[in-house]
Amino acid sequence: MHVPQIVSTVSSRTIEEIGTANAGNPRWFQLYWGRNDDFTRSMISRAEKAGYSAIVVTLDTRLFAWRERDIQNAYLPFLYNEGLANYFSDPVFLSEVGDPAKDPMKTMMHFAHCFSNPSSKWEDLAVLRNVTKLPVIVKGIQHPDDAKKAIDHGADGIIVSNHGGRQMDGAIGAIDTLEGIADAVGNNTTILFDSGIRRGADVFKAMALGAKAVLIGRPYAYGLAIAGEEGVEEVLANLLADVDLTLGLAGCTSWEEVTKDTLKYFWKKKK
Repeated sequence: MHVPQIVSTVSSRTIEEIGTANAGNPRWFQLYWGRNDDFTRSMISRAEKAGYSAIVVTLDTRLFAWRERDIQNAYLPFLYNEGLANYFSDPVFLSEVGDPAKDPMKTMMHFAHCFSNPSSKWEDLAVLRNVTKLPVIVKGIQHPDDAKKAIDHGADGIIVSNHGGRQMDGAIGAIDTLEGIADAVGNNTTILFDSGIRRGADVFKAMALGAKAVLIGRPYAYGLAIAGEEGVEEVLANLLADVDLTLGLAGCTSWEEVTKDTLKYFWKKKK
């Protein structure tokens, strides 16, 4: 189906393995940007060599939120070495911790240091800009002023996202911020949208409000859990078919015809 894939720094397979398995399809690397610049440079270099064509910088999870169900279930997969394939295969990381199995606590502490950096500033984007010529896209924009700052500091695109509502309890939905952000910066950058995409109507609304494309997070994981690779294919095929039908039912033959005015006549705003 040639659906682009964004591969996270925290994944159960390395970016090289995923790149080989997904050869021929567009893929971007999602960077969880930590304090260790040498590790960051290493990961970006690996992504470039593995054929990834953009870097997505995660801004909406610089700290983990208070996730009560995770706490109740003692769920932190990193403690069980799950999701750390890229760390345990990285020469910079391994040069600093040695064999991860020999001292798990030391390894976890170093991982935490590499994983995130709550103190990073907009000016620090220059570090990434100096490392790679790939497009740098920042994920987690929820305010027009932040969208402007991202552009001013060298971002090639933005992703409007609240991380699927997992970070700030009661936070404004990403779709409710999209229109204002598009009005503020729409002609100056590429806007993508993430969080809450489940059906064709969701895609239609996001595109009408200013997005150039959308990202899906949970649906593919549901398909994977139920039926593996076949389940993912089925989820994507169903969503793409739903998008086509929604366009047709709205009387549109292309995305150029999908505008805020089109949206106004087909969906009511929430009160």
